[in-house]
Amino acid sequence: MAMRQEVAEAVKQLRPLPKVVMRLMELLESDTATTEQIEAVIVADPVMCGRVLQVANSAYYGLARQVSTVQHALLVLGSQSVKGIALSVAAVDAFRAQRSISAVERDLWRHAFYTALCARGIALTCKWGVSVAEDAYIVGLLHDIGALFLMMQYPARYQPLIAIADETERLEREVQVFGCDHADVSAMIADHWRLPERIVQAIAHHHAPCLPDGENRRLAAAMLQAEAWQHGGGAPAEVASLIRLSEQEQARMMAQAHEQTALYEQMLFS
Repeated sequence: MAMRQEVAEAVKQLRPLPKVVMRLMELLESDTATTEQIEAVIVADPVMCGRVLQVANSAYYGLARQVSTVQHALLVLGSQSVKGIALSVAAVDAFRAQRSISAVERDLWRHAFYTALCARGIALTCKWGVSVAEDAYIVGLLHDIGALFLMMQYPARYQPLIAIADETERLEREVQVFGCDHADVSAMIADHWRLPERIVQAIAHHHAPCLPDGENRRLAAAMLQAEAWQHGGGAPAEVASLIRLSEQEQARMMAQAHEQTALYEQMLFS
């Protein structure tokens, strides 16, 4: 328990989310926020403004005309997608801290982006709504950020653990060494960043043996299915009962996720 407390205290020292991201999260949690308010927040931060326009103009969207304003970008991407972009940029910046990242860290980020993008695509294709889709994106993005944190904070202790292929064994070893597993640490970070409780809980329980009841059920299912695609295995039966996709839909989403993951890598790590 002493080690768990040390990890929890270390999480509290992690750089908070930038004010622009916190304000975007607040606005997009509100039912009364306007596009003009969202635009004003993004325009006030030149770095975030540039990243949003870069994504809007990427080959992924295949637009015939260049997007030159945040207003147009919001129309092209949607406000909820802009939230995901802003959080992605902020999360990478908080962990990178102007240093070069290791190959293992880069692999973890690649996994995070791919899982997030597939989870969002699954929710949209299943017609669960834009809000659920963007929550699924955030859960996918941050579900393993605890592993990144442990790798950054305790490299000598965590390096042997992350090499363990069996997920159950790895989680057990994490608890033995740190008093908590990487899902617990991911939830600590999401809570430290003041993300909505539904997001924190979905992240905390993403290794649970069964899907939760209530509003997190679809979030967990989308993320588990996305991870199953990446690892080449099958999802649990209860996930398959919620997510019914054709092989063509699956192939399309996986291809799009690979393409946009490459975009994020180029944008955030080059």
